[in-house]
Amino acid sequence: MPKIKAGTSGRRRERLKQSRELKSAGGLTFNTGIGQHILKNPLVVNSIIDKAALGPTDVVLEVGPGTGNMTVELLEKVKKVIACELDPRLVAEPHKRVQGTPLASKLQVLVGDVLKTDLPFFDACVANLPYQISSPFVFKLLLHRPFFRCAVLMDICLQYILASPHLFKK
Repeated sequence: MPKIKAGTSGRRRERLKQSRELKSAGGLTFNTGIGQHILKNPLVVNSIIDKAALGPTDVVLEVGPGTGNMTVELLEKVKKVIACELDPRLVAEPHKRVQGTPLASKLQVLVGDVLKTDLPFFDACVANLPYQISSPFVFKLLLHRPFFRCAVLMDICLQYILASPHLFKK
């Protein structure tokens, strides 16, 4: 489990605690075969969000919200979050995290494969993608209209896209 620094707000501590409880109490086993992994470290989540330079009028596409750790932080900064989740077991989790709060009305969850989903308008994309879909997803983003302002993808995604073809020959 990630360490929480003494200066971490009570609200952030509570969110991290909820995430831990979900994984243990819910008995969820994450499917690493499809590259499923959960962002738990609030410092990483905040770093990703900061890099997107989001504002209060932005609509954000989040790919793979999982347990909602980044989703909740995004909802506090933007007008709307459209989250696309492949795993039906996790679809309700972001909703549970904001249920009964003003943030709930700002969340829309699309169920299914982001590569096969018609994406609505969004200003920015924040995605912690599994490397298996990184190239097809980037191409989908490049073809999306109207154009979005920015996309924040993980470094491993970029490394996979830029890797030499000989690395993938069998």
